[in-house]
Formats: sequence, structure tokens, C-alpha cells
Amino acid sequence: MQDQSAGQTGGRDTQLLRSVAEQLKTPLAIIARQVELSELVGSVDALDTGAIRTQATTALTLVESYLLGLQLLHEQSELLLEPVSISSLLVDVAHELDSFARQYGTGLELHIGGKYQPVMAHQRGLKSALLSLGYALLEGYPLQDKKLTLAVHRTPQGIVTGIYGEYEQLSSQQWRRALEIHGRAGQPFKAMTSGSGAGIFVAQTILQAMSSKLRVGKHLNRHGLATTLQPSQQLQFV
Repeated sequence: MQDQSAGQTGGRDTQLLRSVAEQLKTPLAIIARQVELSELVGSVDALDTGAIRTQATTALTLVESYLLGLQLLHEQSELLLEPVSISSLLVDVAHELDSFARQYGTGLELHIGGKYQPVMAHQRGLKSALLSLGYALLEGYPLQDKKLTLAVHRTPQGIVTGIYGEYEQLSSQQWRRALEIHGRAGQPFKAMTSGSGAGIFVAQTILQAMSSKLRVGKHLNRHGLATTLQPSQQLQFV
């Protein structure tokens, strides 16, 4: 008898791989066009090395995050979580997103004020999830105010971290629908991205391995996607 759960997992993996492959077309096309341009003018000086470097980094990050997500899901039952300083991690994520954001004319801001205990997480996995989410949102629909906010705040349920923008029409129903059809639709999450949104779903996969998930969230007057993490009882960071 065929294992139905294994079949469902395999189907989700195939859908995610399909959306990742679709998303990779953009950075690879940009790199190819840059090389073609330099060949047409007969000079390597025509190469926009900054654009090539940024797009190559984006593609590699997406692939690495996808593979990490599959690995963590496989190890989920024995996955070891550790105390992670969420404020420091968000600073690192913002730093790595900066050049990509500038290429799209988008600003980044950090809201990390306050005292937070470290959260229990897989540090590499959490960073990869937030990077993947950030890249996906930056190359989605242009934001009217040209700004994304990386933020953390405390709730009774735990410590919430996410990435927010001017997505006032975003709803939980749209997010649930996107999860259902990703990999089978060219634009499963039109509320936030014009493409396959692979980075968003890769982030969801990684967080699921840590027994967490993305959800529609709000920070101050901005809307986006966030995850709730449990604070560590071992340490207190300022």
C-alpha cells in the first residue's frame, strides 16, 4: 500500500521546486543579457558587474535556502534549536539585502528597539528564511513608498519578527489560498509579488521545520508576513 503522507510530501516538494525554477529565470536572464550586451559592444567595460553580482547572489541564496529547507524538514524530529538574538540576526539580514534593495530603488528600515530575550530557533535556518522572504518581496511589485521594514515586537504568544510594507489589502485568506496553489500557478500570491514568489514559500518550508510558520501580520501601520518564535528561558539579551 502506498504511503499517502509520503505522496503528499513529494507533491509539495515538486510544487516548491517548480516555483524555485520559475523564480530563477529572472536573475539568470539578467546575467545573460549583461553578458550579451558586453559582447555586442565588444568590451567587458559594458558589464554591470554590480547587477550581475547581486542577481547571482539572489539566485544562489534561493537555491541554498531551498536545499536547506528540505534538509531541515528531513531532520525535523531531531532538529536542535538554540537561543538566537533576533535583533542581531535582523541586522545581518538587512545588511545582506541592502545592495539588492538599492538596485530596486527600495529603502530598508529596522525596527528592533527594546529588550528581547533570545528566541529558540535554528540560526542558519531562520536567517535563510528571512533572506528568502526579503528577496522575494523586493523583486515583487514596486512599493509606492519604496520601503520595506524588518521588525520585531513582543506579543503574549511570543516574539514576532517579519518583513512589512505597504500591503494594506493583504489578507489571511489570500495567504492560505497562495499556499494551496503555489507551484501550480504563475502568480500564486499576487498581493505581494508579481512572480512565483518562490522565496516566500521556501521561507515557509524552513520555518515549518522549526515548528513555526509564516502568517499575515501587522507592525505599526505596515502589513506583511511574519512568524512567531518562542523566547529562550536560558539567557537575557539587551
